[in-house]
Amino acid sequence: MRQNMRTIIVFALLYAAFVAVGLGPLFAAGGFNDATFGIGMVIAIALIPVTAIVLTMFAHILLRAPGSGAPLPEAARRAVDPAPERDHFDFAFAAWNGIESAEAVARLSRRLHALEIAHRFDDGEISVADGDVRWKVAPVVGALRIAGWVEAPTRETRAMIEAAVEEFLIEELGIRLEKLAA
Repeated sequence: MRQNMRTIIVFALLYAAFVAVGLGPLFAAGGFNDATFGIGMVIAIALIPVTAIVLTMFAHILLRAPGSGAPLPEAARRAVDPAPERDHFDFAFAAWNGIESAEAVARLSRRLHALEIAHRFDDGEISVADGDVRWKVAPVVGALRIAGWVEAPTRETRAMIEAAVEEFLIEELGIRLEKLAA
């Protein structure tokens, strides 16, 4: 709800700035008469979609939540949040079929939904918590890679989940995985 309110406030402020810049000189030069009023109404109405377009283009700057910086890189997250029963995985793939890493994660979420596996898909990341088993998958920004981790009490369970993600990428999406240098 806060994000929606922030969007409304930023839109209103941006629109008011555009109206002031667009209509201020018009009324200053021509005064308030029928001709300037008609032109002013056209400009005011035309500025609504212009404001929406500008807000969409610069949302990453204008709608940034206060105090929220860039997310921690995966290496920093691992250092901050080490878990003894957590296995990390990282799949790199070739781009020959045109699927980006974010699209691959979104398709995995749709597949989990079709299989009725409870999960959360927020900000391009999949999070699954089922009892004492938890796992997360996210695209690596700027690379054709998908990274994640699995927490489970047994090594076999962790390996099974990692293999299921790998099988989905290979079999269902037709992605050719590449070996990462160690």
